[in-house]
Amino acid sequence: MRTRTYLIPWSALLIGVALVVVLAACSSLDPLEVGKRDDSGYPIKPTTSLVNEGRPIYQANCASCHGDARNPPPLPAAPAHTADGHTWHHNDRQLVSWVLDGVPNDQIMPRFRGTLSESEVQATIAYIKTFWPDEVVQMQAGGMH
Repeated sequence: MRTRTYLIPWSALLIGVALVVVLAACSSLDPLEVGKRDDSGYPIKPTTSLVNEGRPIYQANCASCHGDARNPPPLPAAPAHTADGHTWHHNDRQLVSWVLDGVPNDQIMPRFRGTLSESEVQATIAYIKTFWPDEVVQMQAGGMH
C-alpha cells in the first residue's frame, strides 16, 4: 500500500508567507502594546472644555430619555443621571462601554458606537458629572459607591 503525501504547492506557501509579511508590515499595532488600554482619559475629569463639548451631545442624544439636572427622566425605564440616580455608582470606563456598546441585558438603551466616538462619550459623561455635588464626583472617581 502506498502512502499519499499531500504537499502544499510552493507557490501557495510563498503567497501565504508574503501575505503574513505584508500584514505585519502594514499593522499599526505594536505587539508589545496589544491588550493594553489607554487609560489617559480615565477617570474623566469634568473640565470646562469637556463639559462644554458634552452638553450639546447630551442634549441631542440623552436628555430625551434620561432628563437633565433639573428634570426627571421622561422615559420611566431610563435612570436619572443626578446624584439621586445610580449612574455615579459605576466607574467611567464601564459607563463609556455601556453607552457605546449597550448595557448588558437592557433592550431599551440604544448602542451609540458608530454614532458617537469614545471621546464624545467621555465629554458627555463629564457633562453628566455637573449634575452631581462635588463629594459624589469624588466618590465616583475614587470607586467608593
